[in-house]
Amino acid sequence: MVNTKYIVLLLVLLHLASGCNNLTEASKNPLKVPTLIDTASKKEIQLVLKKSQHQFYPDIKSNTMGINSSYLGPTIKLHKGTKAKLVFTNNIGQNTTIHGHGLHVSGDVDGGPQQVIKPGTSWKIEIPVAQEAGMSWYHPHLMGKTAEHVHAGLAGIYLIEDGNSKSLNLPKTYGIDDIPLIIQDRTFSNGKMRPYKVTHDQMMDGLREDTLVVNGTINPSHTAPKGWVRLRLLNGSNARFYRFFLSNQSVFYKIATEGGFLDSPVSMEELIMAPGERNEIMVDLSNIDKIDLMAEFLPADPEDQLFFMNWFNTTSSVLELKTDESIASSGELPERLNKIKYFTNADVDKAVVRKFTLEMDDDGEKIMDMHNMFTINGNSMEMSRIDERVKLGEIELWSITAEMMPHPFHIHGVSFQILRHNGKPPAESDKGWKDTVVVSEEPTDVIMRFNHIADEDAPYMYHCHILEHEDGGMMGQFTVQ
Repeated sequence: MVNTKYIVLLLVLLHLASGCNNLTEASKNPLKVPTLIDTASKKEIQLVLKKSQHQFYPDIKSNTMGINSSYLGPTIKLHKGTKAKLVFTNNIGQNTTIHGHGLHVSGDVDGGPQQVIKPGTSWKIEIPVAQEAGMSWYHPHLMGKTAEHVHAGLAGIYLIEDGNSKSLNLPKTYGIDDIPLIIQDRTFSNGKMRPYKVTHDQMMDGLREDTLVVNGTINPSHTAPKGWVRLRLLNGSNARFYRFFLSNQSVFYKIATEGGFLDSPVSMEELIMAPGERNEIMVDLSNIDKIDLMAEFLPADPEDQLFFMNWFNTTSSVLELKTDESIASSGELPERLNKIKYFTNADVDKAVVRKFTLEMDDDGEKIMDMHNMFTINGNSMEMSRIDERVKLGEIELWSITAEMMPHPFHIHGVSFQILRHNGKPPAESDKGWKDTVVVSEEPTDVIMRFNHIADEDAPYMYHCHILEHEDGGMMGQFTVQ
């Protein structure tokens, strides 16, 4: 019998010899920053989904889709207590939808798979902004096409402001010291992005590719002031999990989760994010000339990570940050950010409890139609079936487990608090409002209250946010009435 230790040693030596740690110097490109549209200054926002071509590499055009641009869409600023009118026009030549991921809105403007936008038509919605400051995002949610449409470039950010966010002395100069980062992985051949196509194995793990793309930019660089910089991170990848850290291994500070600010900043040396998750971090560049935010590409199976450590994981720069003293520095890291009202033990005791198990069936024959390949509680997604019925205003406790691998679980129309994460108390950095959480074999318990109606014609979704799993049926529908 061959000794496993020698096999591992041989693989490590081959890895080192190949130099495939992806840390070699390459030409830097200015970070593209999505256009900011402030709904306070416009009565109606026109957003056109279109086929396009985007240059990831100079003078090489890839076939893409974008929203008011060649790839991705504008950042839309919303203000609590106001109403925003948006018009999404579909010029991509096929059906799609636009879901407001993280928005607390009723089901009829949530943009789930029922709200189909047909080619050549527009979807007009009015968003009553009722939630606290935070970062949400928008992307297609058409059954069976979500992964393909997001992969092509249909996605963008919502930034929500309220009285608290405006009063905090944080960096607020958009695109200078307040920087949105939509982080995705793509594959390129001779400089062209590979069109979306998945194998059976890629369906099972989710599509995980080899080149980091940030705001549609490869190997980006950004010049910032010598002071505090606020980075708003969105993992917009189809399936890839990342571990983020700074190139000098220094600390940074997490200030917000998906649904809003933490009570206080939390110092960290690394941050792991799953698809669909958002986090805001602060980096002190006061004494820095140049530093990189780095990302380690994590494997689908955490046992691979445990066995091989990080020997075979790609590591790539997310963003090079260079400082310039001539750029005015503003903002600081506040000691207090928020005053979260946490659910109490009494709330837990009276909560309606529901249990969900995310399941996978690795049967190669099922890849042909994907039906029943991915399920929740034994059921693959059916548009005609309502899986759960929630009463408006009642407190709900959902206990979620998953098979075979970690899955990011997203719930529409609400933000929740984590009571137990994968069988353990949540970390200090996760004691905030979230809408996406990683689940595994140990239970994750989340608690929430639904305050918006979603009827049978426009129900909410709960699903895995690995987009291939979602398209394959790992999704369910629920009403709130």
